[in-house]
Amino acid sequence: MEAITAFRVSWPGLLLLGLALLAFYFVLRLVYRLVAGVSVSSLLLTATRRFLRSALFLFEPLAILAWSAFFVFINPPLHALLLGVLVLGGYPHIRNYVSGRLIRLGHAIIPGKKLRSGEVQGVVSKLGNLGLYLQADDGRHYLCYSSLLSDGYTLLSGEDVSGVYHLSVTQEKEEPPASFSLKLMDILATTPYLDWNHKPEWITDGTPENQLELRVVLKQEGHLRELMQLLEELGYSCRVV
Repeated sequence: MEAITAFRVSWPGLLLLGLALLAFYFVLRLVYRLVAGVSVSSLLLTATRRFLRSALFLFEPLAILAWSAFFVFINPPLHALLLGVLVLGGYPHIRNYVSGRLIRLGHAIIPGKKLRSGEVQGVVSKLGNLGLYLQADDGRHYLCYSSLLSDGYTLLSGEDVSGVYHLSVTQEKEEPPASFSLKLMDILATTPYLDWNHKPEWITDGTPENQLELRVVLKQEGHLRELMQLLEELGYSCRVV
């Protein structure tokens, strides 16, 4: 019996536990995506989606705790010390991670939701494990989850903005970057697809001279295809990043 226990609480056992947790996580994630992709609406399906979403948020930290506890049991004095040093060194990130789980479990914060925290107000454009990006009128803001809990936040009522996209536009003709961006802005200004309550955000770092990247907010998700077709008709190549 002691031999079996010693084998299980060992490096091979730690590896097997990690593989089992990863496999279960990917299966749970696949089931959630399949259920979320079903177009039929019903109370049972809605409840199933919420349950699977909550299970995904809870499973990840619980799996990390289980794997860490197994790691400590292999060599309690040494591994507990190592784990303690890692926790102290990464405390700010761990705090943001745990705060993010609490926030996203309590509220269905998804890209397109309007949110206000402190003096910043805008549309959630991207969610990460440690914080979120908020597209405001004066630019893009990064808010870590711990600051959202400490400063407080409000999900604004009204129609959600669901069309937040990161686009890469390439010109076929060689033109100076300034002329290229000016022409592209003129085109966007005349289209009926953009929500001008949130101005386009230019992302030009590390891109070729004949390519521009920008983040736009569309009035409706269906406008994306129409905007891309318009740009292609005018001689530009457009893709979603």
